[in-house]
Amino acid sequence: MRRVRAVVWVLMALALFTCIASVRHFILSSSLHHPRIPYSAIIPASAEIDTLSDVGYEMKQRKSAAKKACPADFWQDTVGSGLSDVEDPITEELVANTKMLNNLIVDDKNHVLYCYVPKVACTNWKRIMLILMGGTNFTDPHSIPSDSVHRKNVFTKLGDLEPQAIRHRLHTYTKFLFVRHPIERVVSAFRNKFEKNYTSSSYFKKRFGVKIIKKYRKGNDPSDIPDSGHGVKFSEFVSYLIDTKPDQFNEHWAPMSSICHPCSVRYQFIGKYETLAEDAEYILRRVGAPPSLHFPSVIPSKTTAYVEPYFDTLSKKQQQDFIKIYENDFRVFDYHFRDLI
Repeated sequence: MRRVRAVVWVLMALALFTCIASVRHFILSSSLHHPRIPYSAIIPASAEIDTLSDVGYEMKQRKSAAKKACPADFWQDTVGSGLSDVEDPITEELVANTKMLNNLIVDDKNHVLYCYVPKVACTNWKRIMLILMGGTNFTDPHSIPSDSVHRKNVFTKLGDLEPQAIRHRLHTYTKFLFVRHPIERVVSAFRNKFEKNYTSSSYFKKRFGVKIIKKYRKGNDPSDIPDSGHGVKFSEFVSYLIDTKPDQFNEHWAPMSSICHPCSVRYQFIGKYETLAEDAEYILRRVGAPPSLHFPSVIPSKTTAYVEPYFDTLSKKQQQDFIKIYENDFRVFDYHFRDLI
């Protein structure tokens, strides 16, 4: 009796194994001849995933941050709105004060306005703009001498145009600028203009350095102050900034918000020095640059490592007053003074 039961159990096991194998074979055969429909093919159109690049997303975030930081109803995107002939009060303020538009380069070929900020890769951006607008036979930005793009009359500035031409471009052209951490930018300007021995540095030392040393270096005999203006300390330079009206600043250390007026000009793209390579590539493609045109290779800034040591030479009061000068830059361009300090 036990042998009969054992035989029955063996036969049942064999039958079950055969059944499972048959089902598995059927499933595999079906999948080979009838591939499954991709999951993406059954996603409803309303649930499509946003395909914006990371850089595009960052650009939207920066634009939103600038809009929130500006006065209510100031920041409205007017590109493509057909408002070129409408005299809105924000645009009219710019038209009436064309000095506010001195740093906006006009590219009529590509319908682009670029606001250059000194110490934020503006030399290379000017080279790029010159190529974009067909102002040079060079196709490689590095081939264009750096001093040539800083000469007068190389570019058309928005403020040079007639009022109606200004209105039209402000309302219809693509507008962009590049910004940098405010404290790092000032440290970079100080090192470049007062500590280095570049040709351009001698002008800044004589123009500003001599006066700064005379006023802020106590106990020195005037005859001991070098005519070259060399030797300005960072703390002396910051004291000069604190005691000077911002509208009298040289553009190399003037607040970026007072150079490019982001609450009035309403930029579509705000690039950052900290992500220069990817931001530049994104903007070049968006403004219609030829595929062969790329921003020059970006060398990591050495200034970042110097920011904290320079900042620490200041008294607490100087630090507070120094930051206050650039508070609009911190707010509009979404920086925090402790990002590097």
